[in-house]
Amino acid sequence: MGLTTKQVDYRNPDDGANLIRLLGEYIRLENGQEPPEIDRIPDQLASFPTAFSVLAFQQGNPTAIGLINCFFGFSTFSGKPLVNVHDVIVTHMHRGKGVTGRMLSEVERIAEAHDCCRLTLEVHADNTPALQAYGKFGFSRDPAHGDIDTLFLRKSLGAAR
Repeated sequence: MGLTTKQVDYRNPDDGANLIRLLGEYIRLENGQEPPEIDRIPDQLASFPTAFSVLAFQQGNPTAIGLINCFFGFSTFSGKPLVNVHDVIVTHMHRGKGVTGRMLSEVERIAEAHDCCRLTLEVHADNTPALQAYGKFGFSRDPAHGDIDTLFLRKSLGAAR
C-alpha cells in the first residue's frame, strides 16, 4: 500500500475535517461516547504553539487513514526540546500495515528539524499491537528504569471535575 504523510495545516478545512473524523473515532473507541465540541479542536490546536499533527493517506486518496497529535516539550535533563506523541490513531481497516511507522517517521523528521533530543509517548501496557508497532520503530522502555512501570496520574481541573 502506497502511503503518504503530511503535517496538518490546522486552518485547512480538509485537514481539519480529517483530524476531526479520526480523533472522533479514537475518542469513541477509548471512551465509548461522542466527543464534546470536537469541531473546535483544529482551531484550538492552531492556537496552541507547541502542537503539531501528522496525517497519513493511502496514495491518491484524500481521506486520511491515520493521525498523530504531538506537542513539543522540554527536557531539563538534556537541555533540549523533545516531542511527546500524544494521540496515535489508525483506522481499523488499515491497522497492521505500517501506517503508524510511516507517521512516526514524519514526526521524527519534524523533531530532528527542531533539534529535539527524543520522542516520548505513553501506551497502555495491555495494548500489545501498539507496543509492537512502537517497538518496531525503536521505542523502548527507559533503560535507566527498565523494570519499573510508570504510572500516569491525572487530576481534573475546573469544569472537567
